Amino acid sequence: MAGKLVTIATFEQGARAHLARGVLEEAGIRATVTDEAVVTMDWLLGGAVGWVKVQVLEEDADRAVAVLEETLGAETGPVDEAALAAEAEAAGEADAAERPQPEPVAIVPIDAAGAQPPSERDEYARRAFLAAFFGLIVPLLWFYALYLFLNAAFGTGSISPRYKNRLLAIGALLAIGFFTAMYLIALYRDPFP
Repeated sequence: MAGKLVTIATFEQGARAHLARGVLEEAGIRATVTDEAVVTMDWLLGGAVGWVKVQVLEEDADRAVAVLEETLGAETGPVDEAALAAEAEAAGEADAAERPQPEPVAIVPIDAAGAQPPSERDEYARRAFLAAFFGLIVPLLWFYALYLFLNAAFGTGSISPRYKNRLLAIGALLAIGFFTAMYLIALYRDPFP
């Protein structure tokens, strides 16, 4: 394209711009699509760059506009708001008649008395489990986990059955950590025999 390019149409979507370019090339007019990548990558920049443009040579511009208006249709004029409102009401009434009504959902009240806050021993057991688990990675947490384990096992108050089972898991994690530490100490006790 040796001459100057002029924009004859803009589109919000690259596909429509390529459709217009195809129509123009079918009519024998060389055309190009610009700014498609910018608008495709970030649609919000479309207004800043003027959307996706279809450009032709300056000498082919009048003929290209005529071809596009003939093939794709001219821009529509102002919309009659009264006709648009009547059309929307008619569509809304038809949709409302066809749409099934949903069944009402039964609302079940939450029993506030059924949910009891965990006891102090339950909290110790919960924290001891986390400390013992992470103590496998950071061994210094074993001492804290042991402290929490003893408070959960022998503290005052009651402990729920859920956390009684968790105490067994805490004991197992502490035992694994203890025996792993003893094994590593025995293994690396004397580096120079």
